[in-house]
Amino acid sequence: MSGIAEIAGHLCLTSRELTAFCLLLTALTAENFGTVAAWPAVHYRPDAALEGVPGIALIEASKPRRGPEREHMVTPVEDVPEELAAILADDDSEPRLFRSPLRVYQLLVELTELARRHGGHDLALAGFRATGASRDGRWTRGASAKNIARWSLRHGFPTKEPTAQGVEPVEAGRLRQTGIERKRRPVAHTRSTMNDHYLARSEAVVGQSRTVVADALRAQVATARKRRSVPVLPAALVERATTDLDGAAREAGLDPQILQRLITGQQDTVLTGCVDHRDSPTAKPGEPCTESFLTCLGCENARALPHQLPLQVAALDQLNILRTHVDQATWAARHQVHQERLEDLVGHYRESEQHKARQDITERQQKMINDLMSGRMDLR
Repeated sequence: MSGIAEIAGHLCLTSRELTAFCLLLTALTAENFGTVAAWPAVHYRPDAALEGVPGIALIEASKPRRGPEREHMVTPVEDVPEELAAILADDDSEPRLFRSPLRVYQLLVELTELARRHGGHDLALAGFRATGASRDGRWTRGASAKNIARWSLRHGFPTKEPTAQGVEPVEAGRLRQTGIERKRRPVAHTRSTMNDHYLARSEAVVGQSRTVVADALRAQVATARKRRSVPVLPAALVERATTDLDGAAREAGLDPQILQRLITGQQDTVLTGCVDHRDSPTAKPGEPCTESFLTCLGCENARALPHQLPLQVAALDQLNILRTHVDQATWAARHQVHQERLEDLVGHYRESEQHKARQDITERQQKMINDLMSGRMDLR
C-alpha cells in the first residue's frame, strides 16, 4: 500500500493543491468557490481549439441557490486575448498561463485525469489522499472551503485577522468580491445584485465612484461658469486702444471698429456691451435680439467694460436687497443666476474700485437700473 500511496502522491493532486487551483480559478473568473469546485472536466470548445482563434471553453455549471429554474448555467472560461497577452508577456520563455482562466482550467483537467478515472467521476477537481481515508475515500473529488484555512496556514497567510504588516486572510468570498470589482460585470447574478450587493459595499468602488462623480460635477460647474462668464475688458486694454486700436483689438479678439464702439458706449446694453445685437443666440440670424437686458449677463456676445461698473454694482446691490423680500424658491428661479453672474463681473475689480463706482453712479444710471430691475426696460 505504501507503494501505491507513494506513486499516487506523485501522479495526483493533493487536497491542498486542489484548494489552490480552486482559489486561483475563483480569483480569475469571480465565480463562487463552491461553483468552481463542482465544475466538470467535460466541456465544449466552440473555438475548436484552433490557433489564432480567441480561446474559450464552455462549462456546464450548477448553482442550486439560484432556484430550480436558474440553477443550471453555462460558464465561459476564456483565454487572455492576444493583444492583452502581448502586453503581459515579458522576457520569460514560459507562457504566463496563470493569467488565463482557460489555460489554468486545461492544466487542471490534465493533471487530474488519473484521479478522475480511478475515482469514477467527471469533476475537474479530482485528487488523491494518501492517509486518513478508506480505500474508496482516497480518490477525492471537488474542493472544500474548509481546506482554505489549512492551505493559508501552510503558506503563511493569516486565517482570521490581518497581520501587523497588513497581510489579509485568504477567503473565497473576498476573492469573488475582488474579481467582481475588477470585472465590473455580473458573474452568475443580475446587474442589480452586482451593483447593490457587491459594488455598493466596496470601499474602493465607493471611493472611486465619489471621485468620478466629483470630477464630473466639477467639470459641469467649470463648463457652466465658462459659459456664463462675460469677458471683462480691463482698463489697461481700453487705454491702449486710444493709441493702438488694432493691437488692442487683436488682444481682445474683436474687430477694431467693434472694439471702438464698445469703448465709447455705442453698443451698451445697460450692464454690458454687445458685440452684435443681430447675432443673438435665441433669434434668427440678422434679426435684432429681443431678450431681456439681464440675459446679456449670460450671452456669448456680451463684453464688460470699466465704464459699466457703476451700473453693475447698482444692479447687484438691488438684487441683494430684493433677496431679503422674496421667498427662496422664487429667488432661485428668477434672480439667483443674475446675482451670481453680476458677482462674477464685479469680482474682477478691487473693493476700492467697487466703492468708487457706487459713489460715481449718476441719477440717469440709477433710473436705468430701477427700470431694468422692475421690468420696464423689457421689450413686450
